[in-house]
Amino acid sequence: MIAAYKALIKRYALALCASAAVGTFAWFCAGSLAKYRIEQRLTTIHKELRAAQVEPNTQIDKVMRSLGSFDRSGEECSAGQYAHIADLVKNYRFIYQAAVQLENGKICSSYGREISSVSIGSASSRTSIQGRSYEVSSGQDVTADQDFIIVSEQSIYVWINRKILLDNLNIPQGVQLELRGPDGVSSVTPVGRGPLKLQALPPLGKLGTSPDKVYVAFAGNRDELTSVISLPLSDLTALRWKLFIGLVLMFGALLFIAWKTQRYYTSTAVRLRKAIRANQLAVHYQPIVNLCTGDLVGAEALSRWRFKGVSVPADVFIVAAEQSDLIRELTRSVIRQVAEDYSTYLWACKNFYVTVNISAQDIQDQTFADFVASITATYNMPASAIVFEVTERALLDQKSAAIQLHRLRACGHRIAIDDFGTGYSSLSLIESVPVDILKIDRSFIAHEKIAGKDALWRHIAKIAQALKLKVVAEGVETRQQLPHLASEGVLLAQGWLFSKELSVQALARRHFQPPMNVDPYAE
Repeated sequence: MIAAYKALIKRYALALCASAAVGTFAWFCAGSLAKYRIEQRLTTIHKELRAAQVEPNTQIDKVMRSLGSFDRSGEECSAGQYAHIADLVKNYRFIYQAAVQLENGKICSSYGREISSVSIGSASSRTSIQGRSYEVSSGQDVTADQDFIIVSEQSIYVWINRKILLDNLNIPQGVQLELRGPDGVSSVTPVGRGPLKLQALPPLGKLGTSPDKVYVAFAGNRDELTSVISLPLSDLTALRWKLFIGLVLMFGALLFIAWKTQRYYTSTAVRLRKAIRANQLAVHYQPIVNLCTGDLVGAEALSRWRFKGVSVPADVFIVAAEQSDLIRELTRSVIRQVAEDYSTYLWACKNFYVTVNISAQDIQDQTFADFVASITATYNMPASAIVFEVTERALLDQKSAAIQLHRLRACGHRIAIDDFGTGYSSLSLIESVPVDILKIDRSFIAHEKIAGKDALWRHIAKIAQALKLKVVAEGVETRQQLPHLASEGVLLAQGWLFSKELSVQALARRHFQPPMNVDPYAE
């Protein structure tokens, strides 16, 4: 009881540690991802603002150049001067007013009157860059008609209606735009938002944070002018929490799936071990047919397992066997069952052979050849009646594999390469390991591929003929495939066209029945 409680406590402690680790990792990832997304959002906004600023900046530059040649030597503002200034700005929708200061200090405006001073009339922020100044109203009680940005250069003044400018810029809700120069800060966004309090700007294009803002600085359209676009820090925090929750759910789901998968395979391996040792697995046989005679010349051994009346898919329990080092036990169980079936039902089948699939672990097992020899001797089974099938995946270490396969071949067994052509080193295998039979994978002779003049399976058949190797076509399902196979000398085949997998008793009966009518040359 105490041991059970200790195990339970240990399990919960591990789960708690795993949860804490996942939570910490998710929080870190959420923070990095949130900063990246905010940075990308502000960068996109900046690009849109730069495009929207082209027209207002162009209008300001045109007016500045035009008024740069204005005659300022006079003593008084004249009606002609008023009309000239007004005529310059009347077609520009962003420019509300313009004015020129004469040499004696008097200021002539486009409104047709002299003004005493250039002032916004409320608290303002001012920035100067390369002789051009930007003054923006920042008072709380400024109306839309008084909310201006004044741009000045060499005694020339241009008033920009900030509402019209902001409507054109279409700055998203919550976003703040500031222009920063060496001697000041101007906030372009609506009145009521205080400027960012920063000691120094981060590198251009990189995200920075202040006590209440998250921002990115960008190079402005004038050399020393910097645009700073910011959002409330709460936007970053909210996004981080959303991403954190999403990542926690995703990581949790992945961990759950991994746990369920591991548990499934682990439990499958435990049950499989018991089934192997209790001799509860069956072996069925897929007949191999000679297309010329219709005779059964062999069969492929297929391991089958039913657990509590339900068939367990072969790809599930074989994978579980490979992952839990049970595959050698499974292979030996199949070989033992094949030998028993042969000595009981198939001993009278002349020149009949059974192919058995072996894995990389079997090939690396130095006792495997001795085990096979003892089984064939025990059941008085000729070695030629067992053909061992290997795949390229099982032959990654071709040098050691060749030694083992030569031992099996020296005992009288033949070697078949299964799924030949599906890997990357098919041709090198033929040179490095002993081979007697090539099995063409079903994917190469599918209905839409088999008729191709340059189909890969045709080249495989030619290679086999040149090397005097037998060829078996797998997955033959229609009679239309037969003439194509026969035309390339492929006269051994297996597939549902001939028979589905059979019990050993049914296989023996089929062998002694009249040959199948599978004439590949029939019209």
